[in-house]
Amino acid sequence: MAGSVERVRRAFAHQTPDRTPLFEIFQTFHPIHWDICGCTLATEESVSWDALAEGVSWEELVEAQAQAIFAISKFFELDIVRAPGNSLRSAPQPKPVKKRNHRWELGGREYRVNPRTQLMELADLSSEDAYSNRLTEATLRKQIEEWDGATHETPAECFTVFNRIRELAQAEGLDWMYMAEIGAGTGVAFYPPFQLMWLVEEPDLFRQWINMVKTQVFRSTRETIAAGYDLVAMGGDVSCDKGPFLSPAHYHEFIFPVIKEHVDLIHECGATAVYTSDGNHWAIKDDFFFNSGIDGYKEVDKAAGMTFERLIDEGVAERVCILGNMDARHTLCHGTPEEVRSEVFHCLTLGQQTPGGHILHASHSVHEDVKAGNYCAMVNAYREYFGMERLPRPTTKG
Repeated sequence: MAGSVERVRRAFAHQTPDRTPLFEIFQTFHPIHWDICGCTLATEESVSWDALAEGVSWEELVEAQAQAIFAISKFFELDIVRAPGNSLRSAPQPKPVKKRNHRWELGGREYRVNPRTQLMELADLSSEDAYSNRLTEATLRKQIEEWDGATHETPAECFTVFNRIRELAQAEGLDWMYMAEIGAGTGVAFYPPFQLMWLVEEPDLFRQWINMVKTQVFRSTRETIAAGYDLVAMGGDVSCDKGPFLSPAHYHEFIFPVIKEHVDLIHECGATAVYTSDGNHWAIKDDFFFNSGIDGYKEVDKAAGMTFERLIDEGVAERVCILGNMDARHTLCHGTPEEVRSEVFHCLTLGQQTPGGHILHASHSVHEDVKAGNYCAMVNAYREYFGMERLPRPTTKG
């Protein structure tokens, strides 16, 4: 049987592998980790905050994160592993103060654990804390005006988690492919409103900004690939359920050239480019899928209309490897294990029909609303489809 590297390479090369490769992104503090990895500072956020309050070391944080990613990737027998970078040793770790009743204080604000998601949140969250309010127009204009074209080298310690995961995998003979995520300012969904207005009212200012961003990102891309990453997830969210966040003309003028340049750079460095974006992209189909030169398409948003059937009908799946298309908005969150199994079989069968390649993956990730049991049902259905044994029962209890 082929190893992971060969399996994935064949999928991207539009050749038939021994079985469809498997990839997943697990939210850091998702409960799916607990029976597999234990409840550690890398898998349960309240434990993490307790450790930070007690002054946990940078080395302990790195080791815990690497061990958790390794353990869950090994358990589900993934072929592609998303290996994130990590905080710099020199950067001060946040040190919350633990209060009573499962609350913490950080930066003068009170935090608590959301009982539904088990994730930390502000106890007094308001509209002022929205992402779009975190950066003012005046601040960003000043950054653009003061930028002198300089870039900075990616410190080697940013790859410590990645290197440790590879070390653990090599010790057990696991030949995983590794994915990094690097955006070059083209994730339109994250633009504050004033920046969207720049596209219309101050296009030259927008070009200055994206040139500032991409110059640093392109350097980081070279350094990340040189560090050993095989795949680069790039692009960023550009559409919603109803279509792109900007007109097709604006996408073509402002976003597409950066996407194309980033893809070309990734290829020049010997890696594979995977466009990552939620939403409905049919209005920008030609630029998004074909003219960009991408190798793969991730975050395939089935619920937004990016169905596998239409990807085949529109000719996308003949030329672009599809990383999907299990519905992480409905089926994996609210479906039964039987419904999950049915969708897995349907998805794999469609994937077997396309010469462009297919890698099974949730339509986004195993996020806070995905049921752990449903993801296990997904992998067991995948294993059943290819005549493999069911997943073993986890031996680690948290």
